[in-house]
Amino acid sequence: MEDSGVLKLTGIITDFSIWDDTIHLSAVKFHNQYNIYPNILLANVSTYKKIDLYAQKHPNRIITAGTDGNIETIETSNEPYDGLSEFVTEDYKLECCIDFELQEGYFTLIYDETPDFDGEPVEEPEEQEKVYTYREIA
Repeated sequence: MEDSGVLKLTGIITDFSIWDDTIHLSAVKFHNQYNIYPNILLANVSTYKKIDLYAQKHPNRIITAGTDGNIETIETSNEPYDGLSEFVTEDYKLECCIDFELQEGYFTLIYDETPDFDGEPVEEPEEQEKVYTYREIA
């Protein structure tokens, strides 16, 4: 599954209560297959909405960092939670991106050394208002 240097692996979340384990196990499978971890997670909007609902059940794992440099969990944040930006473990970080073509529950893990997202550079976290990072405890 290699397309001009881009590595891909597709998976499905069948039980959203363990979505994070499903993503992590797929990332490990990706690493075993390609000898590198993915850096992008693609899913459609409804899949991300379900992920967000379950992620909020572990608010201590969702870290928010604003442009002011303050880091806090959503439990202590005064800002409204508006969805995950990243999925992070000790070994890798996945940037969450939308793919409108994927069906609900399906996701694609990608490794792309130079992602450009249709010609637009990846927005740096300091340019965003808030980044919500989910820290997986594997």
